[in-house]
Amino acid sequence: MAKISSEGFRAPAPFQGLNVNFCKNPKCDNFGVPETAHRSRRAPGTEAAPGSYSLVAAGRGKPLLKCGLCGEHLPMRSNQGIHEELMRVMSYLLDSTEPACPNEACSLHTVPLSLAGEMYVQRGKTAAGTQRYRCNACAKTFSGPGKSTKKHRLPHKNREVFALLISKVPLRRMAWLTQMDRKSLYGKLDFIYQQCLRFAGDRERRLLHGMELPKLYLATDRQTLAVNWSNRKDRRNITLQSIATADLTSGYVFGADLNFDPSLDLETVNNEALEIGDVEKPQPYRRYARLWLRADYEAAVAEAQARKDAKAPKRRGAFATDPLAETITQTYADAAAREDVEEVVILESDQTLPKTGVEVRDQYTVYAHFLMLERLIGHAPKVRVYMDLDSGFRAAFMAAFRQQISERRADGWFVRIMKESTIDQKKAMVLKAKKRIDEAMVNVNDEKTTQRDVEILLTLAEMERMAKLGKWDDRWLTHPVPNMAEPDKRVCWLTDIDQAETDHDRREDQLRHHARLYLRASLHAVDRFFMRVRRSLTLAERPYATASSDRRMWHGYSAYQPRNLAMVLTIFKVAHNYCLVDDSGETPAMRLGLAKGPVALEDVLYFSG
Repeated sequence: MAKISSEGFRAPAPFQGLNVNFCKNPKCDNFGVPETAHRSRRAPGTEAAPGSYSLVAAGRGKPLLKCGLCGEHLPMRSNQGIHEELMRVMSYLLDSTEPACPNEACSLHTVPLSLAGEMYVQRGKTAAGTQRYRCNACAKTFSGPGKSTKKHRLPHKNREVFALLISKVPLRRMAWLTQMDRKSLYGKLDFIYQQCLRFAGDRERRLLHGMELPKLYLATDRQTLAVNWSNRKDRRNITLQSIATADLTSGYVFGADLNFDPSLDLETVNNEALEIGDVEKPQPYRRYARLWLRADYEAAVAEAQARKDAKAPKRRGAFATDPLAETITQTYADAAAREDVEEVVILESDQTLPKTGVEVRDQYTVYAHFLMLERLIGHAPKVRVYMDLDSGFRAAFMAAFRQQISERRADGWFVRIMKESTIDQKKAMVLKAKKRIDEAMVNVNDEKTTQRDVEILLTLAEMERMAKLGKWDDRWLTHPVPNMAEPDKRVCWLTDIDQAETDHDRREDQLRHHARLYLRASLHAVDRFFMRVRRSLTLAERPYATASSDRRMWHGYSAYQPRNLAMVLTIFKVAHNYCLVDDSGETPAMRLGLAKGPVALEDVLYFSG
């Protein structure tokens, strides 16, 4: 069992003002309240006060935090590890390329051009044509970043490579089409990636600075992506997770964060962890808590395989005639059986760690994603996040938006969709729902009643018969208006903590408002983005089985280096948000207010800040 830290905390100490180790139950008085350091011992018979937690064990070296008020058992995370991961995924937002006075003794040192006003004046240009500036405070001269294509031998190939990258052209075919050697092509890939980061960072910093936003309805999910084996003696694939959040109204995608850090070396991290005794500490208290070390990964794979072998066959339970409810119930059962309820991704025996870079523990990337999301759009008047049924998503959302939830400016929902249906099954479910709506319209028999009014009435009826599923008795509603993309859909409101209105009319308005929120529940925006990723990037295509007897999964055009996969994913996200128009002729960035029109690929490539 871990001891109390030197700062007086049982849980990992806060880091840089960040602390995610607290009760995630929004109905508990400990919600959002971290542990009280050096708390006094509670007298027998007295009630626990907010900030009261205790340590319990889920297994050897796996401590949990137990809430002293509601009794919930909470997996702990290293706050330092989450902060490091947050800085990694937000680096494109924090690293401004705006020029500033380089004189460390000057009062304007590091003050960017946009904030210095008349203290910076233009002072001619360099021999390469880059604008120079003079600081009026210290008379020091300096230049801007210059052209993005400086030192390029084949700048005319940039747009062609960019267009081919997001058009599902394999890299080898791309080299042949552009008549470029492999080294030059990968150089172009890196250049386009860096330019996409600079361009997206410049636009999204407006969100960080408080750009006015409407009420936001968001969808969050994860996508599994694979990297091919690179060693014939070890043909295990590398499997990574990409988490993304998309705006249901505009389609804008916030982050497509892969749990992979290319800036580190696994051997170096492993050696340093051994030197400082990291592997002997419980995981939340480690210096390298956010990273998968080789020994931990192999142990986790073996443990997952043992659980898989010992797992009893699924039984047809109370929801045998309702496959989606049965799936939800089984998901809850699997979560309750895990030592760490938040670790959703199960490692398989045919997976291994990357040979270059370091794989990040998935839940640290999930926390970083939601924390970045809160910094970008947490100032919106309302934020509603519809998430796939994922206990890791729930914990990270509650941690990141705890203030907005307490102020009733943010809500979280689980959404589970039956995606395995055939086309005929989907058509039958949609037709059945349409028939139900038509019958309700006839029964209402009021010309002023719209179809939306009827949908709200049907939702109110479903709210009366919601089913309690899983260990935590979460209440799930059957969505009454399915479509072909989401033919059978269930919704669970995770932050249903509003006090019921006592006045009859106000209560009716409140219930109708809740019904409208249930009706909005969807994962379509993020699922559509993931579909476009599969269809537009060869490095993200689905696998197929090899012809050999062992039937290993092979990813024909997939990357051999995880860093390349991470780069093309970011490149496509920027193109999706700013460059690729839909049937209306608009881009997601235009609808969100981050662009006035479609952005040409050249404007991204030659962006200079």
